[in-house]
Amino acid sequence: MKTPLPLALAGLLAYAGCSGDSPHTPCSENVAVPPEAVQRSGTLVFPVDSVVEFRVNVAELTQDCDTDAPIPQWPTSATAQVFDPEGLPIPVEVTWDVMNAVPRLTFTPSAVGRHHALVAFTPVGGIRQFGIHMASPWSGAPTPVTLPLPRCAQLDRTSRGLWLCDGVALRDPAAAPLRLGSATTPPDVAVWGNVVWVLGDGRLRRYVDTGTELELTGSLLLSTTEAVKVIQSRLASENELVVMDNQTLHRFVFTNTGVLEAPPPTRWAPTSPLLTFSVDNAVGLLVRTSPDQVLTVSMTAANDSEACPYSLQSNGSYARATATPCTPLRGRPVGLEEGVVWTHAEVRSQVAPSPVLRRWEAAEGRLVEQASLVMDGRLTVLPTPLRTGLTVPSFPAELDHVAVPRSSPPRPTLTLELVPSTLLRTRENRLTHPGFHWGGDSRPATGTTIVYEQTRPHP
Repeated sequence: MKTPLPLALAGLLAYAGCSGDSPHTPCSENVAVPPEAVQRSGTLVFPVDSVVEFRVNVAELTQDCDTDAPIPQWPTSATAQVFDPEGLPIPVEVTWDVMNAVPRLTFTPSAVGRHHALVAFTPVGGIRQFGIHMASPWSGAPTPVTLPLPRCAQLDRTSRGLWLCDGVALRDPAAAPLRLGSATTPPDVAVWGNVVWVLGDGRLRRYVDTGTELELTGSLLLSTTEAVKVIQSRLASENELVVMDNQTLHRFVFTNTGVLEAPPPTRWAPTSPLLTFSVDNAVGLLVRTSPDQVLTVSMTAANDSEACPYSLQSNGSYARATATPCTPLRGRPVGLEEGVVWTHAEVRSQVAPSPVLRRWEAAEGRLVEQASLVMDGRLTVLPTPLRTGLTVPSFPAELDHVAVPRSSPPRPTLTLELVPSTLLRTRENRLTHPGFHWGGDSRPATGTTIVYEQTRPHP
């Protein structure tokens, strides 16, 4: 039977000598630092099925007894309870660190997910409660693939195993790389199965990976169409590429006759300035909901976004589906997958005392919240670029690990999975795609890209 957290908290409050109806005393306690600053420093993310040990810091308190100088007070002992994601208590050992005057908690969690800790200090200090996240181990390949290329900013792979790294195609690490662009700036690349779309050098090219070579199947000079400006997002399929720049939706089609065509583009951006939401200043994302409908995702306020539908018209262009209203999304976009958008909502006073990560899935022509995660335990989303392609948000974790969120329908709460910790310790050197996690060294002459592949798909 679950133990209701309010009852457990009431018991600890009573043990700590705190009561909502206790009589007024001439001595009043004053906390020297705010409660949110007294939790253990560092992110509370740990591997499941391993011993978890950490200290819980407490603020120095003073007692004001109408004297000239307040009397310093510190706790001398503590008790604790830890509850698993189902609300069931798990055994926890509490030892008192006399040197630092803080308790040390030790326990071994067996369930993945957020755990709730309650720590009661005596004779002063009150109650501290906070979340601790237990993460599952990496489910992908145990050993990485090392590509002899400087750390990729844009990375993808065809179904037949061809790597595409910043406009360079590589069959395997020992093979000769094939550069798909001639300009100094790498082209933009999108992959669908074995179809590779390359946008750069003033043209759009479509390739097919045969397993032994990249076969060019179509080419279109961009001088014959409206210029593609700063690319924000792209959607690829076998015979269609939709590109969102900072103002316009561009659609390119590979026809049954083997010709690339470009229907008239459509303006999507409002006339007012757009809000940016990533380290590479993205202002919009694209999500496909059906073969003839896409959604544009952009921010409407500092902590709010919206997804607006665009439907395919008879002239081959996308146009705003005015009969269908935009869907409000709480938070700013922090990740993008096929048919999925991740948002991060900041603290909103008492309404949302902790940040929340949400996963939105495309369903029936709109985005629907599928799962979420309360980001306590000092979880923070690592800043990552979004204009380069699909990206899963990630968090710093203990012991220089990085954790990524995982969804397990129909469970409404996201869990965390640790990714390999053997990459460079610099957080900016690590990126996560739905299919792999990578990092490396960006030095032009000697840099490499280290890739850990997923061995099973995640919802």
